[in-house]
Amino acid sequence: MNVSLDKKHLPTSTFACGPAQSLPSQRNACLYETRFERSHRAPDISTYGLYKETEENLRQLLNIPSDYTVLFFPGGATAAMEAVLWSLTRQSVSGLNMGAFSRLWSQTLAQRLPDVTKDFQTVHLIPHQLPNPQTSLIILTPNETSTGVQLPDDFLSDVWQHRGTDTLVAWDTTSCAGGRILPADIYDVQLFALQKCFAAGGGTCALILSPRAVARAKEMSDKRSIPYFLDLSQAVTFAGPKHQTLNTPSTINIWLTNEACKFMLANGRLKEMENLCKKHADYLLNWATQTDWCRPLVPEEKFRSFTTLTLQITDPKILDTDINKALADTGLENLQDGLKKYRTVEQNSLRIACFPFVDTNGIVEYQKLTAALDEIVRQLRTNK
Repeated sequence: MNVSLDKKHLPTSTFACGPAQSLPSQRNACLYETRFERSHRAPDISTYGLYKETEENLRQLLNIPSDYTVLFFPGGATAAMEAVLWSLTRQSVSGLNMGAFSRLWSQTLAQRLPDVTKDFQTVHLIPHQLPNPQTSLIILTPNETSTGVQLPDDFLSDVWQHRGTDTLVAWDTTSCAGGRILPADIYDVQLFALQKCFAAGGGTCALILSPRAVARAKEMSDKRSIPYFLDLSQAVTFAGPKHQTLNTPSTINIWLTNEACKFMLANGRLKEMENLCKKHADYLLNWATQTDWCRPLVPEEKFRSFTTLTLQITDPKILDTDINKALADTGLENLQDGLKKYRTVEQNSLRIACFPFVDTNGIVEYQKLTAALDEIVRQLRTNK
């Protein structure tokens, strides 16, 4: 079924959820500017250069406590999740399954830990219960990228306040770091891939550890046989004053992240980035309420992410695959990945990035997108 769209009126941004829309300064840079040819151990790249500057900018932007350690971890969020599980779990781990990425962490990866009690709850769009507070490690995903479920600040605070004496709390903030103001001092671990709000490529992660997490990593390295790559006590030894990494990271991704940080710090800091995400999400939600074919997948606003938004298609005659095909058929590079739902989401739905850089000026790009969606649906209904 063919859908015809006027390219002159289509958006120029990408709305895919990662790798995500980047800034002109990121997109238009010459490759050599990223310092990709240089050794990650060179002092003018690490200790006194790019790595140090990027870490300092991240600390300033995200209000990271001064005694927390910041690492750049190769392999993306999945590798960092595994490192956290292997290095910081004593005898038990708990968490919430709210979608594909929290399930990856809490089920797929955690289940491989030997001799550890696993205690996970499955959440159907609305989290009603805290994870087990007495486990040695609690793992949470404040914003789930696949379903668009969000853990609000009061929920995160309750987890922290009710945790056990020896419990560490770890967050995967891949979907919201750089776009949501999170409480600064109620976590022991925060990890996030750099490909969403920071608009870097895949394969690199930032990993933030409290002093208690650093101590736990040393303890578990002495007690458990941990693969070298996943042993955070090893990675920590290269951090600190040297600002180095255990393995060779993607210097390109670190450079891209630093460009994002510099823009954010110069343009209202995290407060304005959150405002942009909310502005994008609010526009889409208001538009959705005026259609007769889609609605938010997460019904309760308090638990609905404003960095990635999933809209359920309510008209059984309109399929997400048809909409994404129509976008791809435009031939425009920015629309080739469309608004595809994550593969494990059963509902007929669209997933739309609301990250700051999708439209740093407001909602013009989103207005073009929704106009295109309205036209696609009109033609699909007419043709059917």
